[in-house]
Amino acid sequence: MAITKLIFPALAIVSTVAAASCSTSATTTIVNPAGASALAACSTFSGSVLLATGVAQSNTVNLDGIQEITGTLSYQDDNNVQTVQAGQLTSTGDLQLGNLTQLSGLALSALQSVGNLNFTSLSSLQSLNFGQTGITKAISILITNTQLSTLTGISNLEQVDSVNINNNPFLAMIELGITSLKKTLDIGANDVQGNGLSVSFPKLETCDGEMTIRNATTISLPSLANVSQNLGFYGNDITMLATPNLTFAGGIVVVDNVKLTNISMPLLTTINGTNGTYQIANNTELKTIDGFGKLSNVKGSLDFSGNFSTVKLPALSNVGGALNVQTSAQFDCGPINGLGQVVKGKTTCAGQQSKPGSVGTIPTGTGASSSASSTSTAKSAAGHFDVNVPIVMGGTSLFAGLLQLLL
Repeated sequence: MAITKLIFPALAIVSTVAAASCSTSATTTIVNPAGASALAACSTFSGSVLLATGVAQSNTVNLDGIQEITGTLSYQDDNNVQTVQAGQLTSTGDLQLGNLTQLSGLALSALQSVGNLNFTSLSSLQSLNFGQTGITKAISILITNTQLSTLTGISNLEQVDSVNINNNPFLAMIELGITSLKKTLDIGANDVQGNGLSVSFPKLETCDGEMTIRNATTISLPSLANVSQNLGFYGNDITMLATPNLTFAGGIVVVDNVKLTNISMPLLTTINGTNGTYQIANNTELKTIDGFGKLSNVKGSLDFSGNFSTVKLPALSNVGGALNVQTSAQFDCGPINGLGQVVKGKTTCAGQQSKPGSVGTIPTGTGASSSASSTSTAKSAAGHFDVNVPIVMGGTSLFAGLLQLLL
């Protein structure tokens, strides 16, 4: 794309230049304070604007006056600027601020609508001044490597394609009012100071892509009903994981949440994405895997490994891939190996494992069993698996009832 450089040597010609330069099909590069003043004299600028190193005056870029930029507003690689202000700017295309290591003031108090908002390597920025209402409309959000402690200013967003918030060491709360995501949610490596990160999406109902949440202390997803691809929780410090309205997910992964004691997804019926895997692994304090009273269909693998002694899936009727259950606790594998035609792939079950493994891992010791069809093993002293098993015989489905070991 062609770049047009506009250099304004004297304020005396600002009004003349501004009148002639409020529209361009190229990207306009502003290289000095006079150019910034000329741009600010436009109520609407049709085109994209690149702010170059040297545009700041007394470490401040002042664009007060401009109300709309139809294209991208970009400012990159200036280690001297401390403040960017555009108090009347209500909308812009993409807003890209990157590698402005001394930027501590961002005064965009009227801004409500952006395209893609990309804030990267703003290592002195502690707050977002987007006014009382803040941004309500955006295509995507990327915020990485800042000193932000909250996201006040974008919390009123309702719809957005994707959100990526990572590597913000002081961020204590992420709470966004979005109701749907067209692509992805990725949250991770925030709050490395260890003060606790709260993640809350109280209105989020659907995600047409993948959702990944890492390194949170609390997670709240009360309205989430449908995730088309993987819903993943990795390395969080949560004790409880609840999605009370989730009915469908493309896949579910719950891994390395070492304080987790309970998972509750009471309305979940189907895991049916491209891979369709349901994995629970290495959640040290999770002793019982239940809270999935309606889960009936898993397109891919059902893969549980950890330190649990009880698994309850009372509605399970189909596992399209492998079934793997490995635990360091004592566990009765008999009911699992009796699932028969419920599991289309290989069934592996093992208790008392020193290193419980995921699908494809071969267990060791006398507590292990592995089969392509139904086999049995001796009972362990503790641990059980509860499931209703549909038995198919001559084309007729008979329900054999609840297989349960009472200790």
